[in-house]
Amino acid sequence: MEVFDQLAELYQGEHSHNPFQAALTERVAALVPAASTILDLGCGTGVPTAQILTAAGHKVLGVDVSEGMLRLAREQVPEAEFRHADLRDLPADLGPFGAITAFFSLLMLSRAEIEATLERAASWLTPGGHLALGMVELDADSLPVEFLGVPVKVSGYPQDALAARLTAAGFDITTIETVDFTPAAGPPERQIFALAQLPA
Repeated sequence: MEVFDQLAELYQGEHSHNPFQAALTERVAALVPAASTILDLGCGTGVPTAQILTAAGHKVLGVDVSEGMLRLAREQVPEAEFRHADLRDLPADLGPFGAITAFFSLLMLSRAEIEATLERAASWLTPGGHLALGMVELDADSLPVEFLGVPVKVSGYPQDALAARLTAAGFDITTIETVDFTPAAGPPERQIFALAQLPA
């Protein structure tokens, strides 16, 4: 996505030090078996998610639509594999993976596309595999907003509605919480972090 090609370094400066994202990524790294293969949907610059997972000894496939983000990811996390792809176009036979992470990447999809992606994610996981998800809490479908100075469209859910969408996609909710996070230059955001598991 050309918008994020232009914003890669600014995005990293604003959003790569989220302690809630780092903590959930570390939890995933500890939950899966050693040397698991993990899919990072919308991997961005690779920091902190792919960086944490590879440091824990896991194999990471990161996918992102932005070449600018991927350039930084390859420089910063050379141990991971990064692929240029739109989340909506990933093949049905991708995987299997021991876990999938998706931190704030699904925001850029419509609600219908988010729900389809959650269902596809369930099909890419091994039985008992985990999904870690970060979203901005909002009740909107393709809402026009300004992000880091550029216009984008974002979608989201209140916490209870997101939990229902995860359940509908076949996941059991392990934990879900809404927290306050303020990026380096603001403004503050309400963010949802969910950990879900595919039944074994």
